[in-house]
Order: sequence, then C-alpha cells, then structure tokens
Amino acid sequence: MKSQNKNNKILWCITFFFYFCMKIVGIMKRESNFEVLRTVAMFFIVVYHCLTHGVGDGYGFNTDCSITLSNSLFSDFMLVFSSISVNLYVMISGYFLVDLNFKASRIVRTWSYSCFYSLLITVLFMALAVVPFNAISVGKSIFPISSDAYWFVTQYIGLLILSPFLAILARQLTYRQYSVLLMGGAILCLSIIPDFPLGKRFYVAHGNSVWSFAYLFMMAGFIKHHLKTVPIGRLSVVVVSLTLLIFLCEVIGGYNNGSISLYWLNYNGLVLMLSVAVFVLVRQLQIPERGFWTVLVKAAPYTFGVYLIHDHLLVRDWLWNTLSLSSYCDKWLYPFMVIGICFVIFVACAVIDAVRKKLFAVVGIDKLIAKVDRWTF
Repeated sequence: MKSQNKNNKILWCITFFFYFCMKIVGIMKRESNFEVLRTVAMFFIVVYHCLTHGVGDGYGFNTDCSITLSNSLFSDFMLVFSSISVNLYVMISGYFLVDLNFKASRIVRTWSYSCFYSLLITVLFMALAVVPFNAISVGKSIFPISSDAYWFVTQYIGLLILSPFLAILARQLTYRQYSVLLMGGAILCLSIIPDFPLGKRFYVAHGNSVWSFAYLFMMAGFIKHHLKTVPIGRLSVVVVSLTLLIFLCEVIGGYNNGSISLYWLNYNGLVLMLSVAVFVLVRQLQIPERGFWTVLVKAAPYTFGVYLIHDHLLVRDWLWNTLSLSSYCDKWLYPFMVIGICFVIFVACAVIDAVRKKLFAVVGIDKLIAKVDRWTF
C-alpha cells in the first residue's frame, strides 16, 4: 500500500513536471512570436524613416524628383507596413507590462540608454567636426527626454509612468466595462481623417502622444485578458483587406499638384485598426524556434538601440543627406536600394548596441540600475 502511494506521488510529480514544462514551452513560443514581431517592426521603422527622411522631404514622402509609377507604388506599399510598426512596438510592451509589477528601473534604464547615445553621438559629431561645437547642444543631449530629442522615448517614458495604474485598471475591469472603455477611448483618440472628429482637440497628435500610447496599452491588455482565439483565416482576410484599403487611400490621395505625396494618418485611424489585426494574428502564430526565426528573436533586445542610433537628429541629417536616395527614384534599383540600405543600417546599429550592452555589463551600469527598485515601492 505504501509502495503504491509512493508510486502515485512519483506519477503526480512527473505529470506536474511535464505540465510545467509544457506551460513554459507555450510561454516561450508566445514570447518568440512577439520578439520576432519586435524585430520586424523596428526594421520597418527604419524603412519608414528612409522613405520619409531619406527619400521624402522632412516628415512625409514628398519628392520633387521624378519617380516611376512602380517605385511610387512600392513606396506606398512599404509605408502601409511601416506606419503600423510604432503601434506594434507599444502594444508589445503593453501586452507584457499589464501583468507585471511596477519597476522604476524600467524608466531609469530607458532614460540611461537614451542619454548614453544622445551624449555619445553629439560629442562624436562635434569631435569629428561634422557639426560645430556648441556647449548648449551638449547640455541638452544629457537630457534627451525633456529636450524631446527622441519623441518616441519621451512619450514612452510617459507611458511607463502611467503603466502601473493602467495595469490595475485593466486587471479590475470586467469584459463589458473594458469594452465600453475602449469604445470611449476610440472616440477620443481615433481619427477617420486627420484631426477628425476629436484627435486635435485632445492632442493625441495623430497617434504620437502618450494618450495614444495609453490607449494602445489598454488595447493590448484587452487582447491578453479577454480576447479568445480568432480563426486565422478571418484574421488574414481582415489584415489583407485593411492593407489594401490603406494602400488604396495612399494611392488615391497621394497625387498632389504633380508631385508624389503619400496620404497617411501617421499611427491613427485605419493604421491603428491594421496594427491591432496584425498583433492578434501574430499572437496566434506558431513561430519555429530555429534558423532565420532564431536570428530575429536574438536581434530583438537590440532593436531599441537601433532606433536610438539611426534616428538621432544629427545622425538622421547626416545619414540621409549622405545617401541621397531620392536620386534613385526613377531607377529600377530603387526598391533594392531602400531594402538593402535599411538592412545594413539595422544590422550596423544592432551590432553597436550589442557592444554597448557588453560595456554596460562590464562597468556594472545595469546592476546599478536594477538597485533602483530597492529604493521604490
């Protein structure tokens, strides 16, 4: 009898062990999905900057150079996926933060990485005489958040400050309450056309504000806690339909006074709808943990560094002016130039951030940042 009880206990232990392992594997697969999505999203952010800053003029794809129809359509199509990338990046954070305890180290770490690259790049450009020395510019580089050197980081830190309270709200709301909240938030945050109906009134800045980020956070929390599995086929139809609709809007609204100017709502409206659809789709996919997919997963921790390096104001002006991609707008090489250059920029920045990570580990900066949590509630 004792032997049988012992065997039962062993059997229960083995069963529990395999159950635990299966849960871990499931978690790893879901995390792998989002790590792949994080990497792909950042690559398309580089593409977005290439098209708007490198080929286009300022903050839009608007070029006075002659451009072939095929290259224009290629740019339209790439901007569809590039425009959803920031939303996806924020939603990934919200998806995990909604169930995590608040840690002040997340804020300090984000600031320290931003400050490191902001100061380093500013000093380096002045040392190489790319830009003249300016003590005020050096001083501002130490405070990249308040100086809004990186608009995304400024808004993202605002989201991190709000995240513990948003998480409490997300965990306490019922399905009905949560649905009403998202519908109310949609009225305040979303725009059918730029600034309509209420986007400009509440300063959601077409999706660039902390309020839009908070809405994305809550949307990700709803998906995690309340959204059941959606048939892949239906999701695919939604993604393809929204992609074609946004693409059509850009093509129809893109021609303006003889020059190409892509119609976009930044990260709002239809773009946000497509972001949610892609996010839900990727959440349900099974990503194989081998080969090319493994490379994308391993690249994910360095994606934030990719953004901080390539979109620094000084790097941005120097990089895209030097490359002068607009001169390729009427050539068949144009699509290959855009993809190839963006790939090289992504890899180069990721390698630099890997070196930065090693440096921080040797100096002990990350350990010092982690101690911040001991001093906070």
